[in-house]
Amino acid sequence: MRFGRAFFICGSLLAAGAGALGQGRAPLATGADAVESRAEAARTAGRLDEAAALYRQALAARPRWAEGLWALGTIAYEQDRFAECREVFSRLAEVQPKMAAAWALRGLCEFRLGSYTPARGHLDRAVALGLPAHEDLGRAVRFHQSLLLTQRGEFDLAIEPLREILQFQPPSPELDLSCGLVLLRRPLLPPSIPEADLALVRQAGEAYCAHLARHPEQALPRFEALIQKHPRERYLHYGRGLVLAQQGSADALDQFRKEIELFPDDVLARVELAFGLLARGREAEAIAPAEEAVRLAPGLFVTHLVLGRALAATGHLERGIKELETAAVLQPRIPAIQLALARAYAQAGRKADADRANATFRSLETARRGVPSPKAP
Repeated sequence: MRFGRAFFICGSLLAAGAGALGQGRAPLATGADAVESRAEAARTAGRLDEAAALYRQALAARPRWAEGLWALGTIAYEQDRFAECREVFSRLAEVQPKMAAAWALRGLCEFRLGSYTPARGHLDRAVALGLPAHEDLGRAVRFHQSLLLTQRGEFDLAIEPLREILQFQPPSPELDLSCGLVLLRRPLLPPSIPEADLALVRQAGEAYCAHLARHPEQALPRFEALIQKHPRERYLHYGRGLVLAQQGSADALDQFRKEIELFPDDVLARVELAFGLLARGREAEAIAPAEEAVRLAPGLFVTHLVLGRALAATGHLERGIKELETAAVLQPRIPAIQLALARAYAQAGRKADADRANATFRSLETARRGVPSPKAP
């Protein structure tokens, strides 16, 4: 079984597309209904090769038959025929361009083929079309989004898909490895993790997954055990600090300072230290670590975000707005940046700019929250 394949059950794929395919179904050409019946009977009986051949026969006569394309594509995915799967779902996406599941399967097939750039674009499109995170296919898409972002070193963006998944399911060995790569900032796909690092990545991921799932009572002892075993491993004090910050503990600041002491070039601990100081009303103290974070990582949006917030909070509005605008250029789809900009513009009396940033914030937040809330246990 390939990594990530267990993330959703292929048998559920036909149901996943049923809603989108059920509207406006045109009658089949003469004789094609019999082929369809035979194909569906073969698929139901598990004779997938026979079913696929029959679906291809029907599609040769009626190439825009959406139900047939969906059935053939899901069979191809289930049988690991990813080149055919990609081609079929590309056709289906042309026939039904607003069908999120078609873009999702197209992207997943491209991922399997190693076509990572188009895969990322098509997975993103599936989410933008409303593919919900509480469904199997939606979780699979977000999982692969996170993998691709991690591989590209876009670790901060890789966090949110993992957080969404963990709202609806408990951690798994696959999620643990993905979370570990994100926390430890390793731009790899899980199969590429060196054997010597596998245990560390998995254990770090178990701790970080627990943090993302908002279970600090599980995350904290795991980080403490890791630090005892690997006292000089990068990002472990940082991870422990995140958990303490989640609990509202001022001890988080000490963990971020310890990370900086061990690794003087650390950016993330400085960012979190600055955010922690801001949260405690110590805005003036937050400026120094935030400025150092920007100096160390000028291309990282979050460094400009935290510095902009600290400057705006201490009355340095012009500089603060400039930093926040830089953050927005680096990552235009982060709601928190637009919210901070709206507040800074309002402080500066720039009402039109504040209204525009608020509107962008609401749009981004609506898109981010466009999934049902998890059910109460």
